Amino acid sequence: MRSSLLICTAVCLAAAQDVIERDIAILGGGATGTYAGVYLGDLGKSIVVIEKKDRLGGQTQTYFDPATGRPVNYGVMFYHDDAIVHNFHARLSVPLVGPGAGGSVSGVFADFSEGVVVNDFAVPPIGSDYTNELRKYPYLENGFLLPDNIPEDLLLTWPEYIEKYNVNQSAIATFNAPSPAGNPLKRLALYQFNFVSSVMIDQLSGHIVQNANGDNHEIYRKAEAEFGAENVLLSSTVVSGNRSAAGVELVVSTPTGEKTIRAKQLVVAAPPQAGNLAPIGLDARESRILSQIGGYPFYSGVVRDTGLPAGFRFSNVGVDNEFHVPDLPGMILLSPSSTVEGLYTYTYSSLQPMTQAQVESAAAASIKNLQVALQGKGSNMNAEPVFVAFADDSPFHPEQSADSIRNGFYRDMYALQGYRNTWYISSLFVLSASQLWNNTAALLPDIVAAADATH
Repeated sequence: MRSSLLICTAVCLAAAQDVIERDIAILGGGATGTYAGVYLGDLGKSIVVIEKKDRLGGQTQTYFDPATGRPVNYGVMFYHDDAIVHNFHARLSVPLVGPGAGGSVSGVFADFSEGVVVNDFAVPPIGSDYTNELRKYPYLENGFLLPDNIPEDLLLTWPEYIEKYNVNQSAIATFNAPSPAGNPLKRLALYQFNFVSSVMIDQLSGHIVQNANGDNHEIYRKAEAEFGAENVLLSSTVVSGNRSAAGVELVVSTPTGEKTIRAKQLVVAAPPQAGNLAPIGLDARESRILSQIGGYPFYSGVVRDTGLPAGFRFSNVGVDNEFHVPDLPGMILLSPSSTVEGLYTYTYSSLQPMTQAQVESAAAASIKNLQVALQGKGSNMNAEPVFVAFADDSPFHPEQSADSIRNGFYRDMYALQGYRNTWYISSLFVLSASQLWNNTAALLPDIVAAADATH
């Protein structure tokens, strides 16, 4: 009898440990998921974060050089210098510093595919011809709160819009501003204005900050420590789910076995494609909307032994292409680390998924082409690039077709907020971290109210 009781107690205890009950389950531990977790906790709500990677932070990646121990950021490099960025970092006691801390480098524009330096090429600042157009569409500043009658001009490709409204002074600058993956010559004007918003223009003018220790990932490690191991499921994925008026139940595969999460509300901070979210049990309405979400591959990493002359940052421009847009797939930017001499960070864009081996092989070929092009500046053509870090950041801000937008995709997507106790805070609506955090902060009161109303 006593033996049976002991066995039952052990089994029941194990079963209880595999059930996690929280107010809010957060799917995705990137910028928005981590922000939501911190401030929902401050609002008195219990949370659990489910993250498929082995760390929080999403596209904020930091490589630590084994020889020096110094950090090298190769995902998010800077933040907009605004209140929400300062407040979030201060909340987790993470110091910030303005630009210029890592010294300066000179820019070299080259066609990475052809191995040709593009002389006399310069990127002018974004001018009034662009900002005057931007002001026509204030509803694109922090998302896609579109009017019922969407202006057809916004559904032109960006080159078509440039021609129609004579945005020629700023054209080259708009194509060289940081932007998501995909073919920029086919990008809709709607996305151009959303990406290169007043926030982005302010960042390009120098109003930026970064971690004072050179480690942009520090804020996510501190958040993870604050959450506690019992509230962060890393290397974990949802395998099935059920959502009803009574709340949310998810079965999650973790490194220590399956866990069942019971929560009042679900916050989706991961890319919300239908394929990603199928395990949570989508209904017909959700499937119809979420199945429209597209996106393109985007990669980043760290490389050493490039053989390239020091003190230069290399930007890829298509020597013979319209607006000098680089050929895709291809490396977009190759920048020397400001913290570890000899290391470079790179970004790589493609229209189709690629493996890490394919990306690194193509990136190495681009570097070899640059060695040839820069012999006159002292490049070492015998150097063979060695890749030491890699990240797949796909999809980097999803984009929709013109027809999908005309047919009310964004209207329908916003209407999903709170539907079936589920909320969406990923990069579907905005691009920069400060905008993501501002939008998330605005939604938190509604999430808390919904949790309070769920019994």
